[in-house]
Amino acid sequence: MAIPTHLHDARDHAQLLVHLLDDDSDVVLQQVRRAFARLGRRGLPALRAATRSESPRVRGRARELLLREDRRRAVRRLVRYAARGARDLETGLFLLDAHGAPGEDLRGYRSVLDSFADEVRRRTRALPARLQALELARYLGEEVGFAGSSEAFHHPDNIYLHRAIDRREGMPLTLCAIYAFVARRAGLAAELLPFPGHVLLAVGPSGEGTILDPFGGGAVVSREGCLKYLAEHGLPYRREFFHGASDSSLFLRHVVNLIHSCRLRHRDREALDLELVLRALTGSPRKEGR
Repeated sequence: MAIPTHLHDARDHAQLLVHLLDDDSDVVLQQVRRAFARLGRRGLPALRAATRSESPRVRGRARELLLREDRRRAVRRLVRYAARGARDLETGLFLLDAHGAPGEDLRGYRSVLDSFADEVRRRTRALPARLQALELARYLGEEVGFAGSSEAFHHPDNIYLHRAIDRREGMPLTLCAIYAFVARRAGLAAELLPFPGHVLLAVGPSGEGTILDPFGGGAVVSREGCLKYLAEHGLPYRREFFHGASDSSLFLRHVVNLIHSCRLRHRDREALDLELVLRALTGSPRKEGR
């Protein structure tokens, strides 16, 4: 099935392919999928028009192909971001969300973070650093209701940023990221502490901030409590656990969490996409997440 190179011919060809979406043959359908994949953006107008077809089968298959193209574009953006060093965690997490929710408009979630930050800024502008951290935790943990999800811990809903914002639940890394994004918007210093298996958040001057556990509803954790956690899990003390991790290393952990979640749920196509991102980041096998 040859794809014309001239733009006008490509659009005509896409229109012909749309008619084949109603074909009963799986072989024909596979050929049509491959042909639209080669057309890329040039096939999108015909597919969008096909979502309004009188045929339910054509409508459904056109939507499926549009989602596939959205996901392919999301993967390309993710790989480019990873290859550049993944220097901004918020950008990376929203790019991952775009891959997990192809076709959805996620811009409103940044506005939600902005609104949380406006309230935190109003409440903390006259407070000393430690009380600022406590007020951040009280607002996001007690009032907004962000807390850890122990049910289906590895479910993608607990990992994707936009789903955690919707549900007010998530894994430690996701919730720490939300706290940090809100804190920084409000003018508070915040960094994620890379404890194995359970990321924590420090709010305040680097190395001296108040340690919070967003997974625990924003509870304050003492240094002794952190050391106890390491001892209970047979983990060695490392100085870097008490200092902020780089955005690229945190993004890597997040990708690993998603790959593990997808594999558990046999979402192999998504996992393979994310493996491409992982290779762009490090070229190495998966590492520990959460």
